[in-house]
Amino acid sequence: MTEFIYKERISNISSLQLDINNIRRPLFEKTFRYSSNGQKFKLTDVQFMKYKRNLVLERFNTMYGDVSYTWLEIGFDFSVNTRVSEILFKLKRNLIKIGVPINGFVWLIDKGDLYGNMHFHLLVAIPRLDLKGKTLPDCLKLKFKNKKIHSSFVINKPKMIAYLLKKEIYFIGKRKRVYGKSRNIITTEPNKNNSKTYYTN
Repeated sequence: MTEFIYKERISNISSLQLDINNIRRPLFEKTFRYSSNGQKFKLTDVQFMKYKRNLVLERFNTMYGDVSYTWLEIGFDFSVNTRVSEILFKLKRNLIKIGVPINGFVWLIDKGDLYGNMHFHLLVAIPRLDLKGKTLPDCLKLKFKNKKIHSSFVINKPKMIAYLLKKEIYFIGKRKRVYGKSRNIITTEPNKNNSKTYYTN
């Protein structure tokens, strides 16, 4: 267990001066202490945000990583939509038609290496689908306002999680979320009381 000690500013710039759609620059540093041995360690605000995001990814993998679940990977650019909820609503409506619920989901913001386009990675866990071949059913081929949305089955779940864990934290605007999850995914983080468990929405 760890205990939060204090936070100090390490940069004289404000969040309003950060570069939009670029890797986030640290502004603060937080100091924690291990309860077991009293040793202190520090994390910048960016490192801590990445730590919290990766907790969500790892928890998703723990909950839905076995063969009882099928994962869908959905990717779309900001030019298609900047609201994950609208894409999830469309997917959920399509799944209802074949009687399949959404068990859980996680998403994060990324930036393309080739063209520098900002986009979403969305992982959705559903009950195991036994389908012939690897072709995506028509109900899982998504479009939004006539723009095609990438969607596919995740064949190698550990490889996908490992890929997303390495992603950087990007700044897309003040108070703009860069990752998210379904409410049923709960994680435990460092805190002053060493016992509080809370959502990392």
